[in-house]
Amino acid sequence: MRVNSKRLNPVRLKFFSVILFTLIACGLTLSLGSNAAEQKNSKSKILVDGAGSSFVGDGLTDNTKAIQAAIDSVYNAGGGVVEFSNGKFLTGPFVLRSNITLQIDSSATILATQNQKAYYYPNTDTTKPPASLQNFIYAKNAVNITITGGGTIDGQGQPWWDSVNAAKAKGLSTLPLRPRLIELDNSKHILITNITLKNAPMFHLCPQYSYDVNINHIKILAPSNSPNTDGIDPAQCHHVRISYCTIDNGDDDIAVGASHNDPSWPGAAANTDIIISHCTFLHGHGCSIGSYTSGGVDSMLVDSCTFNGTDNGFRIKSERGRGGDIRGITYSNVTMTNVRYPIYFSEYYPHIPSQTDPAQTVNSTTPHYHDITIKNLTSTGSPYAGVIVGLPEMFINNIHLQNVNISAGSGMQIRNASVDTVNTNVKVNSGTAFLMEVNSTVSGVTAVNDAVVPAGFLLEQNYPNPFNPTTKLSFVIGHSSFVSLKVYDALGREIETLVNEEKPAGIYWAEFDGSKYSSGIYFYMIHAGNFSAVRKMVLIK
Repeated sequence: MRVNSKRLNPVRLKFFSVILFTLIACGLTLSLGSNAAEQKNSKSKILVDGAGSSFVGDGLTDNTKAIQAAIDSVYNAGGGVVEFSNGKFLTGPFVLRSNITLQIDSSATILATQNQKAYYYPNTDTTKPPASLQNFIYAKNAVNITITGGGTIDGQGQPWWDSVNAAKAKGLSTLPLRPRLIELDNSKHILITNITLKNAPMFHLCPQYSYDVNINHIKILAPSNSPNTDGIDPAQCHHVRISYCTIDNGDDDIAVGASHNDPSWPGAAANTDIIISHCTFLHGHGCSIGSYTSGGVDSMLVDSCTFNGTDNGFRIKSERGRGGDIRGITYSNVTMTNVRYPIYFSEYYPHIPSQTDPAQTVNSTTPHYHDITIKNLTSTGSPYAGVIVGLPEMFINNIHLQNVNISAGSGMQIRNASVDTVNTNVKVNSGTAFLMEVNSTVSGVTAVNDAVVPAGFLLEQNYPNPFNPTTKLSFVIGHSSFVSLKVYDALGREIETLVNEEKPAGIYWAEFDGSKYSSGIYFYMIHAGNFSAVRKMVLIK
């Protein structure tokens, strides 16, 4: 291609400048390199107006067919805007298409019908219990979807919640089916902004198997006792941005799930590159990963968020049979107030059994949490400092606490896990700052409960006791010291040296194996600086 290097004539330059100014003054936009869908998006628009004649915004009249027809018409024209204004528009479930902006003005609300039969799939027998249900707003294999406008989408979930609570009251193990408020499946380039979602029958916003999901400046609201009304649940998603959202609901505020691998991302975790920032979490179960994690989660950041009154702050939950590899997770610059558990990482779900739970064979669905950093966390008013509990066959490891300050009623439970700390202070009203159970290590602690740990040193009772043939001996070192931990028989003869080295401040454990010794009473003694202590243990074969 030949490029003309001559300078533009000043007269022609002035002419083009006037044209450009006129276009801008008239509110027009010049677009270079835009695709056909973008160009058609700016031209195609249908107004769903309660003050008009085609739609009824009285909150009582069913608009399902008209709304779906409007979306399909704009889609068939190449994309554009379907705008809701001036009314409450009752509708059954409908499908979003590619290149559609669903604009719900602040004067408008989309109401989900409470007629449960409307959620049956077409051509199914509505006289029988459904095998599955349609979700309220649904898209699959779509691109360039936007939901915005300042208005509200109301799932009107009360009848659904009542049916679930009634089933629970009867002790039924199978709960009634419920639709999700919004599900976006196998889609990409999604923007959801400046909107309120409320009262979902089940989960509110569920992108799955999707890429490039941007959710910002939205509110999600449901009663604190509404069952399973999760806020935002990304599953098998990549490049997700959630920011400046307020979530106040009855279950997980955000739950990143990974029940399957993502076939479109072979070799990668099911969820990657997720950033959650500047969000406020009120009632609910906190910012969670799980409980299905078999596909794995890698590279997730939760930053500059506020938690007030949630059940949990940071939660990772799974169990044998639905677990996977959770790694590369960072939580930073977070404030929590009156949160029940600021940190709750458990490879058991929903309940943690006793410490005697036996190890099982490791397989592809064994939970494995590792390489997780929590920094710049301040939490006050919690009844519990937290839980970090791994499996006996798969420890939680490389958990890093940096500049963490927690004030709580009782300490942090540590089991089958290793934690290192820098400038970390856990203050508790009673007991020790860290409740050390089997296979637990906490190093670098800068503060423990001085009322319980004189001079910052402690030798704990071994666990289990009696034992056969192994047991764990836990001890606290208040400041860097040379530590000697030895085992003696009933006659006072030294039989094992378990520790004999310099150690920094921290909480440690050592294992004693009594397989080569006979049943009987044994003693273990620690010397660390000026601190000495001795305890008795019993070996029974």
